Amino acid sequence: MVAEQSEAPRSRELTLIEADAFFYTVFEHLGYDFRHYTDASRNRRLMAFVNKHRFASISEAQGHVLRDPNLLADFLSTMTVNVTEMFRDPMVFSKIRSELLPRLATYPRIRIWVAGCATGEEAYSIAILLDEAGLLNRATIFATDIDNDSLRTATSAIYPADGMIQATRNYQASGGERPFSDWYIARYDRCILSPELRSRIEFFSHNLATDSTFGEFNLILCRNVFIYFEETLQRRVELMFRESLAPFGNLVIGPRERLTTDGRSWFTAVDRRLGIHVKGRS
Repeated sequence: MVAEQSEAPRSRELTLIEADAFFYTVFEHLGYDFRHYTDASRNRRLMAFVNKHRFASISEAQGHVLRDPNLLADFLSTMTVNVTEMFRDPMVFSKIRSELLPRLATYPRIRIWVAGCATGEEAYSIAILLDEAGLLNRATIFATDIDNDSLRTATSAIYPADGMIQATRNYQASGGERPFSDWYIARYDRCILSPELRSRIEFFSHNLATDSTFGEFNLILCRNVFIYFEETLQRRVELMFRESLAPFGNLVIGPRERLTTDGRSWFTAVDRRLGIHVKGRS
């Protein structure tokens, strides 16, 4: 019994060492940096990937991921968080509609970044808000993620029809008054979002852990992403958002997320409960 008890901690320690080596190697050879994601989240997802493909160990999985692009794609899909829906957290979108859109309306061109966009539902939700307000024709939404499979879904603008039921409820709860079907066409068990929405969104790959900013924006949304980051990585991303936002631009994070100490010095809470912040002039 004593031997069994001592073996378990050694096994866990070995797994943690292998996991650290795996993530370091993936970063060094492939450029995908998960080293500063929270240990519990990233290691749980890594083990789910290892078990799914029935590798004997993390070390065995590492070699296959480095050599096989299809396995790499599946690994990235496993590591990224793609739980999303249109108008998720309706009160956030209500606040954006009532308080942020009037400010955006004062700009001749509107640039919005949806970071960690997953399969694109949030980017399309913002596009719908802009369309309602008559602002879509002067807006560009940049929607980024590291998971190419998710980006392909987002680019297609085609979603399961049953998802539109909850999307309609969320839209109405956010204060939307138009028929939600104005923005999609139903085809059997799929819904195709309108070309007007799709034409204002640019989807592309961007890694928050390693890539830099690519322009100046009036609004950045990065919701329910920081909860998977260690503080060091979150601070890096907050600094990038600070550099990316125009003076008095808004940053929207998840309602259950909080900025770091540095982040709170760079951004002022507009509504801390909903995760809405504003950048100062400097």
